[in-house]
Amino acid sequence: MLVVSASIEVYPLRDTILPPFTSKVTRTAFVSLWGEEPLLGRLGSFSVLYRDGKPLYKRLDTSELLVARAGERLEARVSFLTGGSPPVPEDYSTFMFSGTEFNTRVTGIEVTTLENLRVDLPKKFSLKFLTPTLLPVPGRGELLKEKGIKRRYKLLPDLPLALRLLTYDLKLRKIDLVKATPFQIYKWAYRALAELDYHVKPETVLYTVRDGKPSTERGFTGFVLYELLDEASPLKQELEKLLAFALRFGIGKSRSIGFGQISLQPIRK
Repeated sequence: MLVVSASIEVYPLRDTILPPFTSKVTRTAFVSLWGEEPLLGRLGSFSVLYRDGKPLYKRLDTSELLVARAGERLEARVSFLTGGSPPVPEDYSTFMFSGTEFNTRVTGIEVTTLENLRVDLPKKFSLKFLTPTLLPVPGRGELLKEKGIKRRYKLLPDLPLALRLLTYDLKLRKIDLVKATPFQIYKWAYRALAELDYHVKPETVLYTVRDGKPSTERGFTGFVLYELLDEASPLKQELEKLLAFALRFGIGKSRSIGFGQISLQPIRK
């Protein structure tokens, strides 16, 4: 199985108001460039748009609209899995979104096999949660249902839990990225990953409006500094594979539509 990650740019041809969660534009640009509907579910991931490295989505605590100016460059990333030869996109295309014409082009494509997917993990690293991350707690659903509560995600980072959920989801979809079980990953990561510092905040974001009612999600953004205490364990390679996957596809719930996007940087000091 191949992992394809593409960087794209979009340029509105006139001033326009963007949707509250801008991965919808990314998805439309993908269809325009690749000429086909993308893989659904968690086999594909469509990031929000970025302006100068800043993700574009609407927080519920602000009344400001997301406005894009004519000709400005907005960036995004698309990642997907394919069992055959990866489809070849057009170099350049034009598409319509909400009555506005956009130009779009591919600026880079990375293709690797699932077997070779990994990140070289340093002893100390910073993990940034760029877009709201939605981590459900296993077993909490029944309690929420009894109380008539739609959902409650964790508002603090929990990387061992995120890795457990990702491992479970991959195995459920028969994606053979790692050999360890979700619980083995969780138990080891809980001991081996020490938090050194953090700065996170909860955020409620507007995803869309349905029948005049806002559809919102509440998660967290920010960063955590980690130290890997068990570099000799064979599970380190499993961790490197999972983080490499997460860097392309995100972590947590709704990562296919741009939630849970992360970046990783080594700590040099």
